[in-house]
Amino acid sequence: MKGVFHCKSCGAALTGEITVLSTKDPAVNVPDFSDGEPVCAAGMAFKSHEPLQHSHDPANPVPLDFTPQFWANPQDFEAAIRPTRNASRLNGCCGLDGCDGPNMLCRVCKAEVGTMQSDCWTPLIFVPEQGNTEFRKTDT
Repeated sequence: MKGVFHCKSCGAALTGEITVLSTKDPAVNVPDFSDGEPVCAAGMAFKSHEPLQHSHDPANPVPLDFTPQFWANPQDFEAAIRPTRNASRLNGCCGLDGCDGPNMLCRVCKAEVGTMQSDCWTPLIFVPEQGNTEFRKTDT
């Protein structure tokens, strides 16, 4: 399916058109999570029904323990997002580790729109926040 990610708060487009592949589709190869490498090519994303992170305490979920979840190339969001000013969410040694909650904001309204991982020990990935973004299909 093809579509565009939007900020739910202000409606701003966060990407151009992106092709999304479902990890439930047996014909789709599950992405390779190589350190320092994009999880997918620009212009595409994966829709996963497995979270990127798992919590062992249901009363205390970790930030990326939700589904469905989109796994996108950070390049597709670069022009529409900026880092949060919350320094506790900007951890990492040479990039962002993405382990402490949403770290990217909509440039228009400053809503928390997702989590970027760009550290040397993480894949390069952007995970849009489920409650603050929406994927609007452009194909039928």
